[in-house]
Amino acid sequence: MKLSLVDLYMDWPVSIKLKNLRGYIISNLEKKGDVIRWSIVDIQNSIDSYGTKKLKIRAVLAN
Repeated sequence: MKLSLVDLYMDWPVSIKLKNLRGYIISNLEKKGDVIRWSIVDIQNSIDSYGTKKLKIRAVLAN
């Protein structure tokens, strides 16, 4: 088993409510490998008019 530390940036659309954010993040991370651990490192407001936010995620994945 190989572990890798990754930093990912992903959009947080307005349609995803806070209580559903965890599932949204995990489903995106699982596309890249088996999720061992993850955390939100930074949240930034996007410049666009749609109100989306940018999340910086740091995760440990097993491949």
